[in-house]
Amino acid sequence: MDRLILMILAVGLVSIGITVLLGKVASRIKSLKYLPGALCLCLSIYYYYLARFVRAGEGFEDLGKFILAVFLFAAAFFSIITALIIEYRDRSKGDR
Repeated sequence: MDRLILMILAVGLVSIGITVLLGKVASRIKSLKYLPGALCLCLSIYYYYLARFVRAGEGFEDLGKFILAVFLFAAAFFSIITALIIEYRDRSKGDR
């Protein structure tokens, strides 16, 4: 169980890094920093759908798709929260 939490945190850190990098590189395009989170969320829903409804009952293949969906959902969560924090920080910096 400890390894699973560590892997989810590692995936979260990678998604945070990608979001921060996109926020720095493309600072003029405000919505670009939300792209990794949205993409991971769409992929998470897709893999959950595959694991739950498409050829359900195949055992370990379904379990692997579900775990991938969990990882992608965690990446989406961390990425969207980071993008919102960056957006809030930029707006509060601009008000001064």
